[in-house]
Amino acid sequence: MFMSIAPPLMDFEDELLWINQASNPNVSVLYDKSNYVTPNTKVLIQQAFIQPLSLQDQQILFDDLLKQNRNIAHQYGLTPSKLPQLVENNPLISIEILLRLMINTDITEYLDVLVNMDITLHSLEVVNRLTTSCSLPTEFIHLYISNCISKCETVNLPKDKYVQSRFVRLVCVFLQSLIRNKIINVKELFIEIEAFCVGFSKIKEAAALYRLIKHLETGETNLTSNTLTK
Repeated sequence: MFMSIAPPLMDFEDELLWINQASNPNVSVLYDKSNYVTPNTKVLIQQAFIQPLSLQDQQILFDDLLKQNRNIAHQYGLTPSKLPQLVENNPLISIEILLRLMINTDITEYLDVLVNMDITLHSLEVVNRLTTSCSLPTEFIHLYISNCISKCETVNLPKDKYVQSRFVRLVCVFLQSLIRNKIINVKELFIEIEAFCVGFSKIKEAAALYRLIKHLETGETNLTSNTLTK
């Protein structure tokens, strides 16, 4: 039989103590509900991926979004691959969720998905609203514009002539909005936009966009000339 030294007593000074709430009526637990999603909200967000929601249901989601502080993508199950579905069915909800995500999340993957989405009224609306509501990377905006122009030029003809004209009109209105809101510097994309307008000059929206960029070019040229003269 061997004698051994008694082990030292455990130091409980920094030990986390478990409080049994049931045995202590004077103790109340405060739960963090900032990221709690109600069952009704979960049902609505799942529906939002597959169908347009009523204004009343959209408002419920908007109110819930205001309560969320973090992990919105996880709570709502919004992966980048699901973004196109949400954009097409409920663009306003897409905008609000993306704006909330930007507060504390890297949304590069979501922007990559937006860049490669098909041109639709809803996808252009989402990008346009994002550009006026927050600061998006210049590279993303330029790439999105280039992809939009490319998709307009590569539509199969003559079968999709109407589709192409519709795409061109949508993109022209989108570009005019970016220019008028000073989201983009026209000089950086002038050659590409000018060629696009000339290629579709028979479409009135393209002609209007062409006049706008030419007006801006003339104004800047006159301003430069006056500065040099002085």
